[in-house]
Amino acid sequence: MKKSLRFGGAALIALLLTFLAACGGGSGGSGDGDRALRVAAAADVSSLDPIKGNAGTDHVMLYPIYDTLISYNEGLEPQPGLAESWEQSSPTELTLKLREGVKFHDGTALDAEAVKFNLEREMAEGSNIAAELVALDSVVVVDPTTVTLKLKHPDSSLLMALADRAGMMVSPTAAQKAGADLGTQPVGAGPWKFVAWKRGSQLKLERFEDYWDKDVERVAAIDFNIVPDPKTRATSLRSGQQDISLEIAPADAKGLESASGVTLSEHDRMWLNQVYLDRTSKELGDPRVRRALSVAIDREAVLKSGYFDRGAVARGALPDDYWAAPPESVEYPYDPDEARQLLREAGAEKLSFEMIANADSATVRVAEILKQQWAEVGVTVEILPREVVQATNDYFNDRKAPALLSAWTGRPDPEATYRLMFTAKGYFNTSHEAVPGIDEAIALTDQGTTQDERLPGLNAIADAVYKDTPFLPLAFASNLVGVRDDVKGFQDTLLGKPKFTGITFD
Repeated sequence: MKKSLRFGGAALIALLLTFLAACGGGSGGSGDGDRALRVAAAADVSSLDPIKGNAGTDHVMLYPIYDTLISYNEGLEPQPGLAESWEQSSPTELTLKLREGVKFHDGTALDAEAVKFNLEREMAEGSNIAAELVALDSVVVVDPTTVTLKLKHPDSSLLMALADRAGMMVSPTAAQKAGADLGTQPVGAGPWKFVAWKRGSQLKLERFEDYWDKDVERVAAIDFNIVPDPKTRATSLRSGQQDISLEIAPADAKGLESASGVTLSEHDRMWLNQVYLDRTSKELGDPRVRRALSVAIDREAVLKSGYFDRGAVARGALPDDYWAAPPESVEYPYDPDEARQLLREAGAEKLSFEMIANADSATVRVAEILKQQWAEVGVTVEILPREVVQATNDYFNDRKAPALLSAWTGRPDPEATYRLMFTAKGYFNTSHEAVPGIDEAIALTDQGTTQDERLPGLNAIADAVYKDTPFLPLAFASNLVGVRDDVKGFQDTLLGKPKFTGITFD
């Protein structure tokens, strides 16, 4: 995969910087007066309650509101977050030492009791992330800044799960007051606090002045503008209506690379474009049928025509240059003859099914490519374009079709990806049946804590998933983000979910 971050910029103007510093720039300041950072997002957040959302694209709007217990660097290595340190005293005991004096946006204290409240809430019925905490048995408050997590069995993925939704701390006071309405009245402890949300249009945040990290640069406000059409995201950036445009479509990338006043950031990420499959549906319940659909896909052609060669073909749920990449035994050859033979064996020569797809033009283009490739082996598919939030609800909640063309946006730990998509309790596993052999493979993974110790188990997980074909991996498309040249400090990570801290205006 290509790896490059390209940033350009206008020359610094000393007088302007001096003026801006006098208006609140410098450590912890905005460096831009009261100007809001305007961010064009491809999809609205599904819920502002971290345990209720069901879209990976939510994170870019959740991270500014909710700090996490554990953070991570560009390479997804664990870093201090709300927990300034941690200790794994045994394979079934993890102790977190919290920062002192941290406040939620409502002024209440973020202490050990608040952490206990959050983790127990995340484990409860109705939480979409319970699968990430399946090993957690109890949470013990040692003192106001120390909390110990006791596990039923070893879980090597737990630490980095606390860098994701499971680590996003909400105010217990606000959660108890709002109840089911917390998803529209969020109160976290992040760098920015909630102002207003107009569904499908805009999310407005403003800087939280009592944020614990006084040294990090933060703009005065962030306006997330929901712009589903990729071409509009690109043109609005070029015209100066947006400061940052996320999810630039590969078809629009070249134009931005040559545009004045704009820089295209291109970076590898774990974002997997894939087809989710319902393994209990009448159409796709037979693993031979699922395997047939897989080998009927020419992934090189999909990458070239669908993603304009910006990225890499996917062999599984994790990219090839990642430390937990699938073993060489996992391979998805393009073999239409095998596809036809498998369909005959399964009695599915006239297979027909519906596939929900995100309604953006880039995804619909890929859907049409898949439709054509499957037609060559006798399979008929009807494409059902839907806006992202509706698509996820229609597939994962209402199960209105046996397939969904969308993306898996990755997780800080590789085991979390497998747990959430392929175990019985994984929210993104619509069959609610575990892939055969995955539970045993996960147990093997959890016997170690280092990458070398965990890799045999992760390889076993990848093999189990490969044999069952519960999904169709397509490509790891590059993360393409458009940035105006007067925006400084934009940083990307392997997850491709920027947090927006450190950004200033020139």
